[in-house]
Amino acid sequence: MTAETITKALGGCKAGSGWTARCPAHDDRNPSLSISTGKDGKVLLRCHAGCDQAQVIDALRARGLWEHRERHSIKRRTYKANPQKDTPPDRNDAGRTEYALRIWQDSIPMPNTLAETYIQSRGLHLTLTSALRFHGRLKHPSGGLWPAMVALVSRGPDDAPLAIHRTFLAHDGSGKAPVDPQKMMLGPCRGGAVRLGEPADLLMVGEGIETCLAAMQTTGNPAWAALSTSGLKALNLPETAREVIVLADGDDAGEAAARDCALRWQREGRRVRIARPPRGQDFNDMLAGLATQTGEGRK
Repeated sequence: MTAETITKALGGCKAGSGWTARCPAHDDRNPSLSISTGKDGKVLLRCHAGCDQAQVIDALRARGLWEHRERHSIKRRTYKANPQKDTPPDRNDAGRTEYALRIWQDSIPMPNTLAETYIQSRGLHLTLTSALRFHGRLKHPSGGLWPAMVALVSRGPDDAPLAIHRTFLAHDGSGKAPVDPQKMMLGPCRGGAVRLGEPADLLMVGEGIETCLAAMQTTGNPAWAALSTSGLKALNLPETAREVIVLADGDDAGEAAARDCALRWQREGRRVRIARPPRGQDFNDMLAGLATQTGEGRK
């Protein structure tokens, strides 16, 4: 990928002997990214707003503008940046949230994407929520780039964004990618959930995104996905949710987490019920199985 190609893709222009464009790693209203070609043919990048090397390259990769093994040299104000790292540049909660939200901002709405294809393959055919987006090229710890469904994790009581959840997808969207793990969180998710529906007097709460979408499709009630058993136990709900249905997973850990949070929410004065799928399944397993039998989807 040449400096000129990157610049044109970013909507930039010629500037002296090089190029300039809006930096893709932050909300750049005035072009702050200098792009040029070094004597050795390497693409030289410098974000005058101070973006970290990993942030700039990840943002370019997400747009398909930077190859995995592409040679590079990124300059910042007074020093040469360190080699790219796969982990967020700042490991504290605020830094990880900022890093995660950059990926969220680089993602696009789900309609007509592989993320929608994936959701439909699970037998889910409901109005898509704005809490789910699609990213075409997310890096996996195994080293590959995969399409992904990206979910926004927000704090329960006030909807403040905390983190993201990524489901890595097959290149045709027919299922999850052949990687391990297939699902990953990024950022401080504790106390948060993926808001798949607006909170109401009755709110369903479960672990998995697909589980909650299946319950929403079946009942028409809003649901939140806490993403894990520990997330379910730590989730704080808004005062508006006076009645809660806990969508338990069909295993020991799921049952224990459902009972734990049900007791806590009952102590808060809420009416709480637990909905249980057959042993060894979750609610989307049930729905996907039915869809497969009727030819409407596949797991």
